[in-house]
Amino acid sequence: MAARSPRAKDAENGSFLNTGMSSASGGPHTHATAEASPDRVTWALFWKAALLVIVIWAASALCLYLSVEDFSKSGTFGDSFGVLNTLFSGLAFAGIIVSIKMQNDEMREQRKELQKQKKAAQLYHRERMFLLLMDEFKKSREHRFSIADVRLVVRECLCDVAALNARSSEAGAALAREVEGVFAGVQAETPLLQVFGRRVFRHERCEVFIKTFRQAAESARKIDPSNKTEYYDIVCNSMSDAEEALLFMCAVARDGAQVLGDPQVMKLRESYDEIRAKL
Repeated sequence: MAARSPRAKDAENGSFLNTGMSSASGGPHTHATAEASPDRVTWALFWKAALLVIVIWAASALCLYLSVEDFSKSGTFGDSFGVLNTLFSGLAFAGIIVSIKMQNDEMREQRKELQKQKKAAQLYHRERMFLLLMDEFKKSREHRFSIADVRLVVRECLCDVAALNARSSEAGAALAREVEGVFAGVQAETPLLQVFGRRVFRHERCEVFIKTFRQAAESARKIDPSNKTEYYDIVCNSMSDAEEALLFMCAVARDGAQVLGDPQVMKLRESYDEIRAKL
């Protein structure tokens, strides 16, 4: 795997977050279309109902005019058209039903819109918290760890292990051999990993760095289930290969061969494989 430059990693971080926030908020054209559609349906139904009433009224008047010969008896004859009043009452009742249905549809659309806004607000809040954690994560060390920094941390953590000269290159190489033994399933005991796991989490240069990484990684898992891999990549892209290798060794020291089932930890292994020969 080719080493990634800090500038390229930071560029990936910014571009993805900008894209994520834009998609969460939604464009104005989408909302305008969604809001205009119910209005068009309302006016269409109104004009259709009005036209139907006018046609029925005109037809009834025309029929009355053509069927009555003696208008002196039209009053009695008109009473026979009481059924027409019933028809219009029925139409009015139907109009009320249509109005109620339209109101229900509108309320349903409003509830959907509120749910979308709620999800967008939650996503924005989580992204903001994620950015704050990323800022703290970057501040957790004065500079990105180099291979020399990681080598020094390993030696300081294993400085008093019996039969190991921590001031030589043996510390990093011996620790790497134990890591490989864990993955191969041939390492029954891992004394160096156990000592390293106990001490690295309290090391003055690593304690805050490891804790903030855990918080940022956990936030990346929860921020957006559909994009959790991409957010975790942002966390990884903010680190050097040496830092990823250090975190990978910490995970192996803590969980042993169980890390093989964790894709996020195994992503860190790429950087570990890249620099393990230099430890």
